[in-house]
Amino acid sequence: MELLQLQFYTKPDCPLCDEAKEVLERIKTEAPFIAIDEINITKNMGLFTKYKHLIPVLELDGKRLFVHRIVQRKLMWQLRWHRFQRLITQIGRRGF
Repeated sequence: MELLQLQFYTKPDCPLCDEAKEVLERIKTEAPFIAIDEINITKNMGLFTKYKHLIPVLELDGKRLFVHRIVQRKLMWQLRWHRFQRLITQIGRRGF
């Protein structure tokens, strides 16, 4: 099964971003089925305009999971649920 690719929008010198990074590091040990793409919004004006008042932002497949603070327990539940949905979809495509 492929990894769940998370997009983590952040910027330097952001205390909330630092907290979120710590949560994501803990999550990676419990959820080896995820990959995290850390995106610095200050390097892209479009992203900066979109996310400047929301960071940190965590998204999966274009769906926003969290803004400002990441709740570890809730994120684990969301990741497991999303992984389960993908598995069901893959099984449905292959048939029994």
